[in-house]
Amino acid sequence: MTLPAPDRHTAELSAAFVELRTALGRVLVGQDDAATGLTLALLAEQHAYLEGPPGCGKSELAAALAALSGARTHTLVFHRDIRETDLLGDVLLSRHRHRGFERLRRELIPGPLLHAEVALLEDLPRSPGEALGPLLRILAERHALGQALPLESAVATGPLEQVEAPIDPLEPGQLDRFAVQLRLTGLLTGELFDEAAVLLARTSARRAAPATDRSGKGATREFPEGHTALTAPVMSTAIRKAAQRTAAALRIEPRTLDAYHRLLDRLRQRSADQSASGDRLMSDRSFSSAALRLVRAHAFLRGAPAAAPRDLGAIRYMVAHRLPDEVQEDFDHILEELLGDPPNVTMAEAGAQMPGAQNQGDDDSDPGAAVSQASDSWIDDQADLPAPPALFGQPPPPAQVDPLLRALVGRIERGRIDPDTDPGGQPRGYRPLRDLDELIDADVIEALLFTEGRLPGAPRTFERKRRSAGGAVAVLRDISASMAGRLTVWSSQVVLGILRVAARRRMRVGYVEFHHRALPHHVGGRLLHRSYSRLAEQAGQAKAVGQTNYEAPLRTALEGLRGGSGRNRHVVLLTDGLPIIGDTSVRRERQLARRLGVALHTVFLGNGDCPPVLDDISAETGGLRFCGRPLTGGGLRLEER
Repeated sequence: MTLPAPDRHTAELSAAFVELRTALGRVLVGQDDAATGLTLALLAEQHAYLEGPPGCGKSELAAALAALSGARTHTLVFHRDIRETDLLGDVLLSRHRHRGFERLRRELIPGPLLHAEVALLEDLPRSPGEALGPLLRILAERHALGQALPLESAVATGPLEQVEAPIDPLEPGQLDRFAVQLRLTGLLTGELFDEAAVLLARTSARRAAPATDRSGKGATREFPEGHTALTAPVMSTAIRKAAQRTAAALRIEPRTLDAYHRLLDRLRQRSADQSASGDRLMSDRSFSSAALRLVRAHAFLRGAPAAAPRDLGAIRYMVAHRLPDEVQEDFDHILEELLGDPPNVTMAEAGAQMPGAQNQGDDDSDPGAAVSQASDSWIDDQADLPAPPALFGQPPPPAQVDPLLRALVGRIERGRIDPDTDPGGQPRGYRPLRDLDELIDADVIEALLFTEGRLPGAPRTFERKRRSAGGAVAVLRDISASMAGRLTVWSSQVVLGILRVAARRRMRVGYVEFHHRALPHHVGGRLLHRSYSRLAEQAGQAKAVGQTNYEAPLRTALEGLRGGSGRNRHVVLLTDGLPIIGDTSVRRERQLARRLGVALHTVFLGNGDCPPVLDDISAETGGLRFCGRPLTGGGLRLEER
């Protein structure tokens, strides 16, 4: 059944929140999930909890949400001496005489927190119990002093849970007051090196903004570039409240409710398997109420007339403290298995024609790429991929790429399951100290004895491990002259299949076409990204010309993968012939791949003999070896060499 499209007013309301999310993404680089989660929290009128190490931008992002939304705001910084009166307001004592008696009346004057529409709660875990209890009750009931509060959303921040932390973390029952729970990581810890470079470039660029001192004379004040523009409100109070009412009234399709219950059952089962404490999804009543509101909000942002099963992806912003870490990392994969396919969002559904919904892609892209930007919207990077190109105006002959994709998926899933050493992972044991930089993560007593020279050896430090979530794959496609005709079409089909595999697992993808030179396709200055639809469009426009060079594309891909860590990094090389330019044995590139732990998979297309160097490349790096042979009736069959 085809649902009616939303009216123009609804589309404008949705576009306002799309603009809010885009503005949040510009304020804080590399925290896209946190920006999306906060946008959904405000739209669904739910509370949010941001957790992360110092300096990752928790407070800045929360303050930006309040400023950009145009809401009435109050910020409260918690400490161990905070009192209940600091939350509720000032206490006024009045004395009255009546018939020879004196009566003292205690009257509470409501403070700014009770008038706020968005409350910012800094360092909430530092609050003492006598203040935290009343605050959480107010957040849950949204009533105080016998009257309803205008509170729409409260955004609390807190540090990461640490073994030797000076403060106690919030208990699960206290965290359950916050529907949206987001865990931020540092850019370097999260391996977001491109985003870190952008942040360094932004902070180093300063502009002088005119200001007026008390004497009325002009003065000069230094601001980060774009600071004023980044925090200017993007919507009015009337638009914000109208959007919240419209999103709350959005219909949920029956199949979405069925998928929601099946998803919860699967998450509970996985939680019981992974955690000795079993199910950590807290209260079914409070969780389900908030989850369905977030699902409606996600559908509203897409401009959809009703919430579809794909909108269940919004639940991923609620599980930071409700699911074990292992289940959180697999949430997208669990949802994908439940729905059969990844939740795709087409350009029309993403609101490509809505006011303010354009230009949601990378900031430095050209205006003519508006269609691609809409399809690469932040709402869902897994946009529908185009069909393979035609051959002489006819439908392309089929390429049987499933054997390659199944083998590649097996390697990827192996990398996702096996935990790997990672400085940002969870402590899983102890190991000897290797570098003085690790002293901060060492056993406290042994570190103290070591610094005093009373420890015979090196202190123990935590061995941190993390399962590889996502990963990266670089596709190197030969477009030399010998690849013309059917081989061009077949290689496009192989590329599209790899892109679908990567999209379903939210892997970063790099795409490099090569002949005598390497032609990498960057998005926003990055080789590795998640703009799958742009790469798919580019794969369908390849022109065969030139000669073959393996060295340049391999070096380009490995340099792009150099900054990452973990085993879940792959390079797929598609070619049909021997290299005749550059180092034909690519010895340096093979050594670099082994040192980086990158698997080089090779796919040879055509009827000729496979070059021995391809076998050497795969054998030395633990990669797959496939060949594609044309079938007599047309088409291509891929099989292991």
